[in-house]
Parts: sequence; structure tokens; C-alpha cells
Amino acid sequence: MLVKYRKYIEIALFFLVAAALYLPFAHQFGYYNDDWYTMYAARVAGPEIFREIYSIDRPAREFVAVPLYLLFKGQPFYYSLIAYLFRVLGAFSLLWLLRLLWKERHTETYVTSFLFLIYPGFLSMPIAIDFQSHLIGMMCAFLSLGLTVQALNTSQITLKWGCWLGAALLGWVYLGQMEYYIGFELVRLAIIIMIKLRTHRWGSAIIPSLKAWVPYSIIPVFFVIWREFFFNNDRKVTETGTQLGMLLSNPLLTLYTWGVNFAESFINVIFLAWGLPLSKYAFSLDLHASLVGFLLAGVLVVTTIAVIAIFNRDENGENHANWQKEMTFLGIAWVIFGLIPVILANRSMIFAGYSRYGFVSSVGGVMFLAVLLSQLQKWPFRMAILAFLVFSASFTHYGNGKQYADDAESMRTFWWQVSWRVPQMQEETTIIADYYKAAINETSFVWGPANQIYYPVLMGKRFIRTGVYALLLNQDTVTRVLTRQPSYTDPYNIVRTFPNFRKVLIITQPSPGACVHVIDGRQPEYSTAEQPGVMMIGSYSDTSLIQTDASSHIPPAFLFGTEPAHDWCYYYQVASLARQKQDWDAVIAAANEAQSQGFMPQDPIEWMPFLQAYLEQGNTEKASEIARMIAHDRFVALQACQIMQKIPNLPPQTSEVVIKTLCK
Repeated sequence: MLVKYRKYIEIALFFLVAAALYLPFAHQFGYYNDDWYTMYAARVAGPEIFREIYSIDRPAREFVAVPLYLLFKGQPFYYSLIAYLFRVLGAFSLLWLLRLLWKERHTETYVTSFLFLIYPGFLSMPIAIDFQSHLIGMMCAFLSLGLTVQALNTSQITLKWGCWLGAALLGWVYLGQMEYYIGFELVRLAIIIMIKLRTHRWGSAIIPSLKAWVPYSIIPVFFVIWREFFFNNDRKVTETGTQLGMLLSNPLLTLYTWGVNFAESFINVIFLAWGLPLSKYAFSLDLHASLVGFLLAGVLVVTTIAVIAIFNRDENGENHANWQKEMTFLGIAWVIFGLIPVILANRSMIFAGYSRYGFVSSVGGVMFLAVLLSQLQKWPFRMAILAFLVFSASFTHYGNGKQYADDAESMRTFWWQVSWRVPQMQEETTIIADYYKAAINETSFVWGPANQIYYPVLMGKRFIRTGVYALLLNQDTVTRVLTRQPSYTDPYNIVRTFPNFRKVLIITQPSPGACVHVIDGRQPEYSTAEQPGVMMIGSYSDTSLIQTDASSHIPPAFLFGTEPAHDWCYYYQVASLARQKQDWDAVIAAANEAQSQGFMPQDPIEWMPFLQAYLEQGNTEKASEIARMIAHDRFVALQACQIMQKIPNLPPQTSEVVIKTLCK
């Protein structure tokens, strides 16, 4: 009875499974990677700035970025929702294409499209803002290929021309989004050859296939001509001459590298995508998250197997006898052709950071797996393998989403604490930050959130200049700060920053349990967990760059959420700011409030503002109590000993407390 509702159940399963995979943490995702500079530019200069941002390498992305920004105003949650929608529509587009190729193989084509939908090797779904173009480009590519198949299967001239025109337009759309998707054009030729082989032998199929492909050759030919001879590509990593120049300069090494990268990517796409990300992202979860992820994966496995079992019928009425050979041929060709542009650009498909480079080839990978499943004679064994694939994908995407959500949450927490501690930063301050969890690969990961809070206004006329800048915490930065190097220009396409090694403010969160620490170069205090680089240049951190009497800047809720509950770190930041202003009464008031609510620091260095306040006020009893707690951490105790002994005009009995407890 359910068979007659098959279409609706198939649609529902796609939407429900994709929602379970890609939306559990959607409301917690934030900005990642390039989002920080592109979204800041759009906020201060308007969405039309995307034209200049993408003009250097992929100008057609403007037509995706501008409408979405006008709709969502840069709010990450809505981008996650639309990314989910395009992911599902892409899977449906693939299903339409596959059923045009194999009309009678309903179950196998559905399983293939389903495996593409849940494919665990593509881990960039949480980066919804930047990856809209990848998802839209993929959907357009499937539709373009489908129209090619429609044109080959019809004898009506009007319909044939309409399909050809639609395929060409969609082809230019997807290439305009991602130029390395050009491998789809080789896939198009492979599809044409496969169809022609149904009525021709190999030798006699080549010429008809090429004739059928010629009208579609305008897609890659016109695109390549425009890209190479008319478009000025300012981004070297996407410029063909730069990449192929490596082959001319060192052919043997380049060919060897290409071969290794291809072999690694090929294996990753087809096989390891279902295991390595699972071990990295799912099995590293804490107990609670593991239980939730395991339960969710179990529900999806049971639901999927039940639906497939209902529709698993003996499909003997296929339109031709060699569908398994065809799908294997097309699948392997798809993997190879999808990887060729990636390999020639000196890239490879590596999980996490570069998983996107296997997205095109993933279609061929799941086709290959679908054929392997269909060849298993015993139905329970076939379902067991499918169950594992669904479990792997479900648990992987849950773990991956959890990690991205945690990174975004730690970023939000970090900058809320900064806003409590720093009412305003002086213009042209250069921040050196260290997040305990999220990696800082680009300076925009620091100046991006800082400017969203403190300088969300357009600065500069010929280009966008940020209000505050940033430096990466690395050996080069440490050396340049120590040697007092001058400022330099750090270009981010249309955005410019001018980091100054003589005007730095160091802000760190050294461990998960620690609060955010603003290092005061006049009196640097370091956590036991602090980075060595911070300790080397901490004395150059200039807290006079903090405008303590300015009105506080509240982080925008669309990006940083609502203000967190006031826990220990809130009172620590309040006390640290009051300490900088030498308002000892305010420090003690913060201490009393924190104590009344039972808050205590996990990092002993955070007792320092309160220890100094009690010493300044001559409260020997409270100072002695804090000193005893600090004394358990020898590294912090020695710092406290040296710092507190330098405080002028302390009463003798108070100094004695410090020396007796901290300096022994």
C-alpha cells in the first residue's frame, strides 16, 4: 500500500535525514574563515561590496552573495537554513539525473542520491555563508547534465534546442561559482559516450559521441577563453598559468606530486570518507554528546533501512541489461574527472580543511558504492553495509557540527568577556590574541570580531580600513615585536589593515577553564597554561590603548548572541577593568558579589586583581586568604610575590603576609 506513496516518502526522507544531519547545531554556528572579512565589509559598506570582493577570481559569486545578504543581513542561522535547502535540492537534482539515465532502477538511483546527500567526506556544511556557491553550483551542474540527457532522448527539435540552451546557461552558472567544477564537462562527455554505447560498439560510438558533445563544448570552451584571455585573475591560487608553471619549472617533481595527490584523493573520496572523519570527529566527543549522536545515528539508520526495505522490490524491468556496468563506468570516470582540475591546481582532497575538493567526485564515489551494494546477493548483508554507511555519515556530521558549534561558542564567549573588560579600543590598536579552542589561521579571525564590536562603521574611501588590526601569535610576530619593527600593510582584498608592532594589546584565554586575560605590559601576569610566545612579548602589551572611561560596546546579538550569564569571568573582567582604573572599591565590590554567588576561579592567576585590592585597602585577613589559595600554584605564587612587593606604601603587616605566604 505504501508503494503508491513512494514519491512522497522519498521526498520526506531526504528532507528529514538532511535536517537531522545538518540542522542540530545550525542556531549555534557563526562566522568562519573568510566570513570574517567578507561579512564585515558587507556590514560597513553594503552588499554591493561583494562585486569588488569576488572580482579578483570568481565574479559570478556576487549574484549569490548579494541577494542572500539582502535577505539575511549577515545572520549565520539563516545561511545555515538555506544551505540545508540547497543541499537537499542538489540531491533531488542528482536523483532526477540518475533516473533519466536508468529509468527502471528506482531503488539504486535513490540509494545513490541518498548516499550523496549524507556523504561524510564533505565537512564544510557548517561554513554556510562561504559555501553557498559550492552547493548552488553543484545543483546547477546536475540540472545541466540532466538537460543534456533529456536532449539526447528526444527527437523534438524545439525541446532539444531548449534543453541545449538550458544546459549551456546552467553550465556557465556553475562554472561562474567554482571554476574547478569544470570536471563536470568531462563527466558530460562520459555520460554521452555511455548513452551512445547502448546502441553502438566502442569503436563506432566515439564519433557519434563527439558529435553529440560538440554543441555542449561551448560551455567549457567559452568559459576557458573568457577566463584566460579576457578576465584579469588577481588571485594566484586560482590562476592557471601560476599553477601549471610549476610543471614547467620542475616537471618530474610536479608529476610525482600530482600522482601522489591523485592516489590519496581517489582513495579518500571512495572509501576513507566513510571512516576517517568518523574516527576524528565522532569518537572525540564527550560522553553526553556521544550518547546523543549515537542515538540520532541509530534513529536515522532504522528509519532509512525501513524505507529502503519497503521499496526494495525485484526490479527486473530495466530498460537495458548493463546498468551495473554503466554505473560503475560512470562512477569511476566521475571520480577521476572531478579530481583532475583539483590535482592540476596542486591541491588534493584532504578531510576537514580541504574536503571541498572531493565534493564533485563524491558523486562518482557513491555511485561506485551503490553498485557494490547491489551486487551483494544476501539482502541482510546488503542492508548491514548500508546501515554502517548511514551510521558513519550521521555520527560524523553530528560530531563535525558539534565541533563547529563549540568553536563558535568559544569565540562568542571570548569576545563577550573582552567587551566586559574593554569598553573601547583606541583606533589603530593591534591585537595579538590566543583562543584556547578555535585556531587563528588568519588575522581576520581576530580583527573581524573586534571590529564587529568596536568599529562597525565604514573607514576609508578608496578601500575599507578597519578600526583595529591584528597579528598572528607566531615566531615572526614575536621577533618583530621584540625588535620594534614598524607597521605594514596587510591587504584582505578590498579590506586593508595596518598592523603596528609598537602598538599591541595582547588578549588570551590560555585554557578551557580560564577567563580571557588582558596582559598589562607594565605588570604582566601569566597563567601556568599561557603560551610561551605570550610570555616573551607580554611586557609590550599596552593597556593604555584601552579607553577605560568610554561607553561600553555591546557585541551585536545577530553574531555574538545575547549576553551570557554573569559567572566568575564576568566579575573577573569587571574587577580587572576597575583595577586598571585603580578603583579598589569597585574591585572589592566585584569580589563580594562573586563570593555571594559562590563563584571561584579555575585559574589561580585570576585572583590577582582581588589580592591587590585587599592589599591596597589594608585588609590583611582577606589578602592572606587569597594568598594561601594562590600559593598552591608555585608559578603564579612567585609572580604574585614579585608583583605585590613592588606595590608602594603597603603597611608592614600587609607586606609580611605576602612575603610569608607567597615568597617562601
